[in-house]
Amino acid sequence: MTTPLNHEELLELKSFLAERMVDNMTTKDLEEYVLNDLFQYFDKLGEHEFIDEAKNYWDDMFDEAVESVREFIPAKKSM
Repeated sequence: MTTPLNHEELLELKSFLAERMVDNMTTKDLEEYVLNDLFQYFDKLGEHEFIDEAKNYWDDMFDEAVESVREFIPAKKSM
């Protein structure tokens, strides 16, 4: 490269690369990427922030989601 990129060019190149990478991903790749990204986001939250996030998502179904997790854990251990 003969000249360095200015800030606007660098941002545009980042956007272009992200677009190309997504275009070349399969649906399965995209799903895995989003799942990992969301888990990392949730994992960085404090416990109370995460619980608030989960309650906002599930709304009235939050208690049922917690119960599902509680039922799943023993079944997972026996696998």
